[in-house]
Amino acid sequence: MRRKVAPWIPSTREVIVEALNIARVGQGDIFYDLGAGDGRVLVIASREYGAYSVGIEVDERLCGIIEVTAKYYNVHDKVKVICEDFFAVNLSPATVVYMYLYRSINEEIAEKLEKELRVGTRIITIDFPIPGWIPIVVKRLIDRTGIIRTIYLYIKGASNPSDLNKRLRSLDNVYEVMRLRKVILR
Repeated sequence: MRRKVAPWIPSTREVIVEALNIARVGQGDIFYDLGAGDGRVLVIASREYGAYSVGIEVDERLCGIIEVTAKYYNVHDKVKVICEDFFAVNLSPATVVYMYLYRSINEEIAEKLEKELRVGTRIITIDFPIPGWIPIVVKRLIDRTGIIRTIYLYIKGASNPSDLNKRLRSLDNVYEVMRLRKVILR
């Protein structure tokens, strides 16, 4: 069953670029956008950063727009569209997940992220944190419309409560958590 959980609110280019820079998106990444809207984030991630991008969008009209946009920018071979509810899609192939969703949806999807994502997967959220998770980076910027935006970066294994608690049971694992956090900050 498809369900629309949030309205599509387009991100400005400067917010997208800053988020992708913070997450160090690059060639070899499998970039997932949950609630991909018109596909602008996917196109930038593929065209300018070299990632293979997967957009998950429930609105069939927007899915069509993503496909047209990817063809227009000549990244149709690097952008895949899944026209489905992201709660029903397996996220395990992702190395980076991008979400501009309400806090309540972030809270609802947190368990899915914990179960499906591999350790080291980077998760970017815009404006709304994932409740209970510890961000590795929090950055605020003013977008071109004058609105203050907040970008949160999380890393599976260092930010999420269940993995963090398991890892911190041993002193050796404390160093592993610190290593995971430093990798993204270098």
